[in-house]
Amino acid sequence: MEGGKPGRIALRDNPGGEALILTTLALMALGAVMVFSTSFPTAAGAKWYYRRDVRQLLFATSGLLLLLLLWRLDYRWLVRRPWGRRLPTPAEALLVVGLCSAAAVLVFGRDIRGTLRFLQFGPVGFQPSEVLKFGVLVFLAGLLSRPGVRPRSFTRTFLPAVGLIGLGIALVVTQDFGTAAIIAIASAVLLLMGGVPWLYVLALLPLAAAGFYKFVVCDPHRWARITAFWDPFSTTNPSAYQPRQALIAVASGAAPAGVGGGVAKYGYLPEAGTDFIFAMICQELGAIGAGVVIALLLVWLLLAYRAARTAGDRLGALLAGGLGFLIGLQAVMHVAVNAVCLPPTGVSLPFVSAGGSSLLAMSAATAMIVSVSARKKMTSAERLMANE
Repeated sequence: MEGGKPGRIALRDNPGGEALILTTLALMALGAVMVFSTSFPTAAGAKWYYRRDVRQLLFATSGLLLLLLLWRLDYRWLVRRPWGRRLPTPAEALLVVGLCSAAAVLVFGRDIRGTLRFLQFGPVGFQPSEVLKFGVLVFLAGLLSRPGVRPRSFTRTFLPAVGLIGLGIALVVTQDFGTAAIIAIASAVLLLMGGVPWLYVLALLPLAAAGFYKFVVCDPHRWARITAFWDPFSTTNPSAYQPRQALIAVASGAAPAGVGGGVAKYGYLPEAGTDFIFAMICQELGAIGAGVVIALLLVWLLLAYRAARTAGDRLGALLAGGLGFLIGLQAVMHVAVNAVCLPPTGVSLPFVSAGGSSLLAMSAATAMIVSVSARKKMTSAERLMANE
């Protein structure tokens, strides 16, 4: 393409961005329907603000409004200092909020089945790890796109980046190994996208192996989930119950029960509306429903990839590529867990699973990708059309 600074393209002239918003809306709508279905057994008699289905609808509406508002912002604003030179950039502020809230949850968090993942504010819970994982990637994208940055420098670029990633992982790994793994993998891929040598990233594998041994192999509960993944029909391992019920729900989709007709949500499959919502989609909507979800996710990823490829600058390419990869990785892990191709990790299905923190964070991330697609480098003809 011919040169020129990135200029904003109207949404009607940006089919990629428009399709990304519509795809996200379709996933949110499907999620609202499935959360309503899976929460039906526990919704009766509860106050409206404690009902998961009502909250999901509110969060989906808020997420859509957030998406429609934020995509208009120039993504380059993330690395500028709109409040003065001595104050942090929005990317730095987002990272600080993620780190501080992740630390706070270890002290003030709500204990749910032995883990501290939520800060509770009345009927609403906030999951800091959802902000942290996006904050780390946005900051890294800004770091690797700074003028004069040297991605191949071990001491000036790689070590500070690894220190930041390590801090984020350390704050969540004891309570949520799945999120820690997502942060580690997505950050490593973003480093490679930014030009960091493969050798530097591969050198982290022994450290990753040591972390896996410390936090998985040496943890009886987590190791039991690994062995349950190997044998989900074990009668001696209590951790095999959830994978087994997920397999039963997926297999029963050969004769789909229809929306609301699935039985796994009646106490048979724990976390049916969050960690195992894809299994419920299979049970109630069958292969067609599962295929639609996978197709929508693939379209979403393709559009994010296209935004990264046509980005107007290095920041846009890293931002769209990194955020797109993170959401895609989470989707793959969720489907793999539900199909018992991975041990349970507690990872939600993007835009579909119940949860306000995740939905709002991913809506904001999608808005940034749409913003990137709306500010690609335009040819002379495209600039002329945009100015008409």
